[in-house]
Amino acid sequence: FHSSLKTVVCSVLILSCTMAAYRESVDTSAAYVPVDVDGVADEVAAPAAALAPRRGLIAAALAATALVAVGAATAVRGGAQSQGLRQLPGTADLQIKAEVEATWVQGGAFPSQAPEMDVDVQYIGAAGWGTNYDHIPTPEMCAAMCQGVEKCNAYTWVKDAGLPGCPSQCWLMEGISEKKPLKGLVSGKPPTRKPFATPPASKGAASGSLYCFALMVPEGYEEGLLKWQHDNKAGIFGCDQAAVYSNTHIRIAPAVVTQVVNSTLKCGYGGDSMSALNAWIFIEVWRKLIAIGDYKKHDWVVKVDPDAVFFPDRLSKLLVKYQGAGYINNCRYGMHGPIELFSSRAIDTLAEDYKLSWDGKAPKTCVTKMDFGQWGEDMFMDQCLSKILEVKPVPTDATLMCESHCDCNAWYWCNEGDDMVSYHPFKSIDSYKNCMANAMGSSSKATIRA
Repeated sequence: FHSSLKTVVCSVLILSCTMAAYRESVDTSAAYVPVDVDGVADEVAAPAAALAPRRGLIAAALAATALVAVGAATAVRGGAQSQGLRQLPGTADLQIKAEVEATWVQGGAFPSQAPEMDVDVQYIGAAGWGTNYDHIPTPEMCAAMCQGVEKCNAYTWVKDAGLPGCPSQCWLMEGISEKKPLKGLVSGKPPTRKPFATPPASKGAASGSLYCFALMVPEGYEEGLLKWQHDNKAGIFGCDQAAVYSNTHIRIAPAVVTQVVNSTLKCGYGGDSMSALNAWIFIEVWRKLIAIGDYKKHDWVVKVDPDAVFFPDRLSKLLVKYQGAGYINNCRYGMHGPIELFSSRAIDTLAEDYKLSWDGKAPKTCVTKMDFGQWGEDMFMDQCLSKILEVKPVPTDATLMCESHCDCNAWYWCNEGDDMVSYHPFKSIDSYKNCMANAMGSSSKATIRA
């Protein structure tokens, strides 16, 4: 994590499992409000006004699942352990609560994609690398996290480690020195890692050319992740043209230098879901993109988060059936920020609204006619284009994005079928590469909803 966000993220995680009963009893088909917890581009779905008394808690619960990958980025890169992680406790320190029900029934609640697990068994790590993560709800996710770290060869999941909120914990380890019976723990080895291959590019596709861009926060994991994507022709670098925006000049590759925006890329948090109020950040990003004008050379404009595993070739195949669309929504609860897809015509319309402002720095009609102080950038763009500027048609396609906040709860396995355009979030190079390899090895849509 960026150090300035640790407190916010931890508070979200602590609330996670307290909302299990709410998720089962509440109608989550209600309208959703996007939330940004990274300060730039993640979303958490929160029920709208009909569920106002509960929506902050529900959003926090949903946030916990996706934020697992955030810790992985910091703790795993270079084998170092994050200062924010709990130390591996000894057996004597564990407060395992005896329960009548089974600790875990693999394949019981949903099909498992992990090798056979050892239930009520603890793996004692051998000397070498190891780390652990709090608030991991299932051993299935723990197994997927292990697969996403090249040096991880085994894991142990603790059902109740005595943590506040969601009490579960995941330990990752390089080797095993001993297997010990212990009630309340589940251990195992990760699935075999699939080999990584350079993904197909999408250039000159019949469905239209793609201008793809990402906003990068400097001095964090995103620079290294984008450099890896460039070197492996992955993500936005498989599009017809790619660009990276930031608030300072950074050379991603010899021919790729960031486009500088006039923003600190920092924002406050607010609303009953503690949303990052980053609409103004992206108002400046879109101003810069429009001023440069490269998007006009292409048919589609695609905004992609650096931690979204993105397949441009799959997007091109999808776009065949959406010729003439204004933009495409990626979730039935409203547009979510990991990937946003607009026609160049939609951005032309937005550009005209910028021209109406006295200084050209904001889309005048959208800014003056909407009360967006508690919104993230994704909701701002969605409402600005559809409600104010009346860009149409706006179809919705669920294969644009797989993340837990939009009914794709097994996002961490990255095998929802060979038509899934993106998976989110994967914030370390290891986990990003592993997700891409899993996705490219997936030939049919999985039924997993873990």
